[in-house]
Amino acid sequence: MTTNERLAALREKVAKVPTHPGVYIHKSADGKVLYVGKAKNLQNRLRSYFSGLDRHAPKTRALVARIYDFEFIVVDNENESLLLENNLIKHHRPPYNILLRDDKTYPYLKVTLEDAWPRVFQTRKRRNDGGIYFGPYSNAAELQSTLSVIQRFFPLVKCTPNVFKTVTRPCNYFHIKKCLAPCKLEVDQGHYKDLVERVVALLSGKTAELVAKIKLDMNSAAQVMNFEKAALLRDQLRALEKLSQQQSVTLLPGFDADIVDFAWSSQSVSVYFAIVRDGKLVGANAHLIRDGLEKLSELQFESEDPQSQEIFSQAEFIHQVVGQFYAQHEIPPSLFFPSAMQYLNAARVESLNALLNALEQDKSKRQNLAPQKIQIFVGAKPAEIKTLKGTQKKMFIDAFDGLCAMVLENARGKLKDSLSSDESVQKRVTALQQFLGLAQLPTWIECYDISTFQGGSTVASGVVFRDGRPAKKDYRKYIIRDVVGQDDFASLREVIRRRFKNDRRFEVPDVLLIDGGEPQVREVAWLLKSLGLDSVPLYGIAKSRTERNFRSQKVTASSERIVIPKRNEAGELLPDMVPETRFLTSAAPEFQLVTQIRNEAHRFAISFHRKTRDKKSLRSILNEVPGLGPKRRKKLLLEFGSVEGIIKASEDELVRRGEVPRSVAAAVVEFFAQSKKEQTE
Repeated sequence: MTTNERLAALREKVAKVPTHPGVYIHKSADGKVLYVGKAKNLQNRLRSYFSGLDRHAPKTRALVARIYDFEFIVVDNENESLLLENNLIKHHRPPYNILLRDDKTYPYLKVTLEDAWPRVFQTRKRRNDGGIYFGPYSNAAELQSTLSVIQRFFPLVKCTPNVFKTVTRPCNYFHIKKCLAPCKLEVDQGHYKDLVERVVALLSGKTAELVAKIKLDMNSAAQVMNFEKAALLRDQLRALEKLSQQQSVTLLPGFDADIVDFAWSSQSVSVYFAIVRDGKLVGANAHLIRDGLEKLSELQFESEDPQSQEIFSQAEFIHQVVGQFYAQHEIPPSLFFPSAMQYLNAARVESLNALLNALEQDKSKRQNLAPQKIQIFVGAKPAEIKTLKGTQKKMFIDAFDGLCAMVLENARGKLKDSLSSDESVQKRVTALQQFLGLAQLPTWIECYDISTFQGGSTVASGVVFRDGRPAKKDYRKYIIRDVVGQDDFASLREVIRRRFKNDRRFEVPDVLLIDGGEPQVREVAWLLKSLGLDSVPLYGIAKSRTERNFRSQKVTASSERIVIPKRNEAGELLPDMVPETRFLTSAAPEFQLVTQIRNEAHRFAISFHRKTRDKKSLRSILNEVPGLGPKRRKKLLLEFGSVEGIIKASEDELVRRGEVPRSVAAAVVEFFAQSKKEQTE
């Protein structure tokens, strides 16, 4: 089906769509969900995708180019469409929707509520795994101070789940009273749960309630003459008071709210969520969404005013971002949008309020809690100021206004940093286009590298850069299956053949890079020609060469080189001709981009090779243990998680958990003990 035929078929289908509110789902040729959207008028909204293509934003044009079908669901009102859209985005995670990815620049503190014995640790990755995340912390000293207090005065588990399962005795943290050692000792689940709840309260900023509870428990312990427990609670109390003093209390105690603001540009949107609990700023979430605004709406058929369409797009953006964010985070009783008056009118605020209250009711129902009422304030002051007078009222308003200004400044700062980074990346991509003489910007670049060691465990990596940045979700790992021994040329042939097989055959990048020089490039060129893929834009990146003159101590190094295969007038590869070699200038923009891509491919291949080699070598060790057949090896690996877990297990654990005979368990312990002794000698 040609593009015109596809669009004609879609327009014909749109003509039969009702004009009611609802949700629509765009799909690709293979049925994958590309985009989920909502509309007051489904027919008008869908029609606007497939007409006036030259007016669309680049993101929308790229989306329309992949749409082969769509579905729609009619609902009673716009509020229902908001909820349904949010649920469908959460379920399908479409690539063209705004998908909030937490800022990994700053660290978080995680409480692992998904574990039987939760622990607290620092992480830079936020996952939807059942744990609670606090942060991100822009001040590393503040994070370390908080974590130090928790680890010192709240004796929770410190070790990882794997270590927890395999330890044979309580560790040193137990002996210095920083862990209750539930790994090996009987610990009251209720007492441990209470400790975890106190840590969560501390990290949530609810220190006033926590201090009152600890004081009560401390007095109760002292009355029954449990002075050891009372002393521990006293130390917790002092640490909390000290930690509380470090945080500047700028608003009223008991004031819980989030302050949200945006900074806009033609290509990116910065969103900043400031989290205020008990009158303290306890955290923040910053997000940068590139190509966030879908400048497309029913207004194209009602108004040609660009400003009206821009405001509509911004309001739609806010609905989607806020809905996605609070589907995964705690919703406070009050949300403030200090500078959203222009694009959030009364009707929009009402629908957004309905969405957040519906999310709150859903969360409360799952947690068996009474839902709280959520209120949204646009450009308004907190209702709490009505209860204040005189100096106290002025101080509160000044502090609130200062916090709002700080939120907006942070959003603008993140956007400014992004635009500066975008400019640098754009400069590199443009420089590479000019260096290679390409007709269009190389916005999609793939690079492949082979990694092996003495011909064993040969693997390959494929990394993808889109718009000059790593697209890690598109990275690929390859285990070389058809090549015996070390043969980089055969390995390259296998990888490229697998890359362009079946449905990916015609997914051709703007630049296909091979880590190698003239021989590797010609080898891949012959393969592509045999596959009928002569037009693939193939290039090689060859490392610099060092030369030593035996008559002197001087060592010379050549520049990095780009190898370009010859082509005929039709652009078809000519592998039998000697490729052209162009030298890269060190520190030039094109040099920076190409070497970054090559180094990333090399890093990815090396790390995968090491994991593959280590896994293979460890598993092969079990083959040498007498009495361990395939079934018993599999059983032990499943039970203990790894060879390291089996090595650390005692004979009794191997019998009890691994369900192997005592004689086999003794043979396993003896084998690894002897191996360790031989390594030591």
